[in-house]
Amino acid sequence: MENRKHIFTITLAFALALMALFLLALFNGWLGEWSHTGDDFCEASRPGIVKQPANTISNIGFVIAGLAVAWQLSRNRFAQTKNVFNQSFFTGTFFSCMAVFLGPASMAMHATETRLGGFLDMLSMYLIAAFTASYAMQRFFKYSSTVFTVVFSAIVLFCVFAQHLPYKPPLVGFFGSFLFGCFIAVTIVFESFNSFVRKYDHDIKWGIFSLGSLLIAFLIWNLERRVDAFCNPHSLIQGHAIWHLLDALAVYFLFRFYVSEHHE
Repeated sequence: MENRKHIFTITLAFALALMALFLLALFNGWLGEWSHTGDDFCEASRPGIVKQPANTISNIGFVIAGLAVAWQLSRNRFAQTKNVFNQSFFTGTFFSCMAVFLGPASMAMHATETRLGGFLDMLSMYLIAAFTASYAMQRFFKYSSTVFTVVFSAIVLFCVFAQHLPYKPPLVGFFGSFLFGCFIAVTIVFESFNSFVRKYDHDIKWGIFSLGSLLIAFLIWNLERRVDAFCNPHSLIQGHAIWHLLDALAVYFLFRFYVSEHHE
């Protein structure tokens, strides 16, 4: 597919524009007033313009992951496998740009601790959960990119409007994080259907690597929030920063799982 070579160009342009917009918003106060949003993630708020430097800078991992995905797709490295991800310019470009978006969106919260920053951080989580769930269902039910877009949008909107329901689930506390976990669970169920019912062939190790990275990240996220010994507020080595880096790895491993799929 000739236009695949443009995936990296589009994703790089998107990354540069998004980072520039983030920096402009940061230095001009466009994200609003400091409201302590996200200050429960151990790292102490610094007096400078970036409140949580470790938790902010670690999000560059998502940008790198998105660019790595786009570069490999643009080089047509996985042309030997036949799947939606390799054959759809839309899907590859959308996933690459979405992975990039995760970085500045989370930076917005950790750098400013504002409500708008917090909204963008949660939105980025809903985007990735909605993508994985709707893409898993797309391949199982064999629906079009148009239907995929409708399902994806419906999941994101549902999460945005349902996130503030007055219920605090165990382990995660915030209902929005619970919704994120629910749609990751939906993803796992439908990916299992794709493997065992649809009989799609995958290099399963990439799926295991992705899920394993996510679970280790979740363990670290919980330990830092609940066990004092794992939280040093003034250190530049933060458990939540490690969570970001492991999640970025999980996104890249998920991509490798997707492009390894083969079916006639």
